[in-house]
Amino acid sequence: MSGQSRKNPLTRQKWMPILLATLGLAALLSVAAPAFLSFANMQSILVQASVTAIMAIGMTFVITTAGIDISVGAILFFTSALFAKLMLETGSYPLAFAAAMLCATLLGALNGLLIVRFRVSPLITTLATYSIYRGAAIHLTEAQNIPVPREMGFLGNGRIFGVPVPILILAVVFLLGVYLFTQTRFGVYIRALGASQRSAHETGLPVDRVTVLAYGIGGFLTGIAALVLLARVGGLQSGIGIGIEFTVIAAVILGGTKLTGGTGTVAGSVIGAVFLVLIDNGLNLMNASPYIYDAVRGAVLLAAVVVDRLSTHRRHVTLEKRKRERLMAAA
Repeated sequence: MSGQSRKNPLTRQKWMPILLATLGLAALLSVAAPAFLSFANMQSILVQASVTAIMAIGMTFVITTAGIDISVGAILFFTSALFAKLMLETGSYPLAFAAAMLCATLLGALNGLLIVRFRVSPLITTLATYSIYRGAAIHLTEAQNIPVPREMGFLGNGRIFGVPVPILILAVVFLLGVYLFTQTRFGVYIRALGASQRSAHETGLPVDRVTVLAYGIGGFLTGIAALVLLARVGGLQSGIGIGIEFTVIAAVILGGTKLTGGTGTVAGSVIGAVFLVLIDNGLNLMNASPYIYDAVRGAVLLAAVVVDRLSTHRRHVTLEKRKRERLMAAA
């Protein structure tokens, strides 16, 4: 039986546990509320998860390098603020879009540049830039809510051939993310970098360039998510993006990407984002207090991290045991 399991490629996928957990939770919710399985509700769940999932795909690249980006919520806010401000003052979609996406990418890449240039912990670096980016966005907007043109709502609430636009955007980002992560030399580099930065340096990999690019991709995808969110809510609000970085990181970790780097999965991160939306959906069905949502998400993330650490420790012990056995056999 164990041999058959090893031969089945599906059982070896890092996203399989979160997929099973998501299906199990969906089954429970469908029993609790038959309307849960309706086509409209499924679409609504995917639309709600789209912003987090798009950001989680970018965060997968970052965490796989053994990094982390706490500033994505602030990048989302700053990008939204810049876009809304430029739309208000110029009325030019191309200008606002180009400036917002360029800015989001540069802010993400700046995080990577600071990390490789000054060798400061990614956590500390991005915690600092979080405050800088968010403060800059508040200064830019003077803490005012800014509406965006009504036609922009198509990006967040429109449909193409009956499919919500945010789901289509997520599908395109997902396919490109999977390709970049699994089929390109860059994907190999970020996994090698996360597995061992020292070995990556010794083998001549462009470590600094790969790190900056990974953070830049995270920023770029955060920019896309910012515009989708801005379109969905109809305008800039001062509280936009607060706390979303923890939801994004939770989705990535739940999806099977290791905090220690070296191993990641784009598909798992998207499923993790859907799983977190399902938790909210379930709490809503149970009429739970909105004040416990964050606590429940935190408990789920803590459980995932503990399971991941135990799994890593068990794998390490097994490898050490096999190593000792080979040495004893050779002696």
